[in-house]
Amino acid sequence: MRQYLSYLRPLYDSHKLRNTAAILSSYALSRLTGKYFVWGKPYTFIIEPTSACNLRCPQCPVGLQTLNRPQGYMQFDDYQKVIDEIAADTWLLLLFFQGESFMNPDILRMIDYAYSKKIFTTISTNGTRLANPQFAHDLAASNLGRLILSVDGATEETYTIYRQAGRFHRVVQGIRNFMNARKELGKAFPRADLQFIVMRHNEHEMEDIKALGKELGVDRVIFKSPQIYDFDNAEATLPENPRYRRYFNDNGTYRLKGSYSGYCKKIWHGSAMTWDQQVIPCCFDKDAEFSLGNMQDTSFDEIWQSNKYQQFREYVVKQRDDIDMCKNCTEGLRIFWK
Repeated sequence: MRQYLSYLRPLYDSHKLRNTAAILSSYALSRLTGKYFVWGKPYTFIIEPTSACNLRCPQCPVGLQTLNRPQGYMQFDDYQKVIDEIAADTWLLLLFFQGESFMNPDILRMIDYAYSKKIFTTISTNGTRLANPQFAHDLAASNLGRLILSVDGATEETYTIYRQAGRFHRVVQGIRNFMNARKELGKAFPRADLQFIVMRHNEHEMEDIKALGKELGVDRVIFKSPQIYDFDNAEATLPENPRYRRYFNDNGTYRLKGSYSGYCKKIWHGSAMTWDQQVIPCCFDKDAEFSLGNMQDTSFDEIWQSNKYQQFREYVVKQRDDIDMCKNCTEGLRIFWK
């Protein structure tokens, strides 16, 4: 119980709670009135430790090599400055975006520094670096709150269809290294989720991945629908099971299931940043097309309250169907599955 209270301590910070209430209230009032109120600052934040990755997944902009911005690594001093600015209000940090976070040599320092500022951190990884027993042990000993382990196959053959350049047996051994280290340390955290993207080539292995998760001792097995970027080859990826297809195929044109409810709460309660400190509205802006400012030049407070940020919120509300990244986003969808 003491461990749970320790990792959840950001939720008991009175200022963070007041800020969360303020930003959610302003979002609700904006929806009710059709106006734009922004009280408080984001309580969730995405920071990209690196935009580089060691795999070549065919429905990822990095894997497809279609990312239209430079690749690089956030330096720890820059990260520390960012955390210092957002720490008073932020309680949840997603320490991943387009690259493989564990490729940043400072990633463990980044995790622990955020924790020292009462921020709960989550990382999603392809798990390849966990094959190094020392790194797996050090990660288990860190103050990471949640680890999402992306394993999209239950056999070597199936796994490598999507996780190209990866090795299934090494990833499984890495997860075993991590779970054993966590057990030896007597820790309940980081919580470990085994994530499986359900695709055409692997949907027959859903029960097998559940069994693998149980064998490895992870806390949960999560099934996720695939997001498509290469629509010309979408059917090769999309599963037959309609529950895990987030798109309709309308005579060769793919569109998300359901209808939008209006305002996107992501751009009220959260914000995101690339490795080179560009502030962007959310995780769907892969190419930083809608850069709202850069923390190398100005503070986050100034960016958050700027006319440019407010104009972007209004743009999304009024013309969401005209924004490509928003058309591929599930935020605010009604009747998501059919």
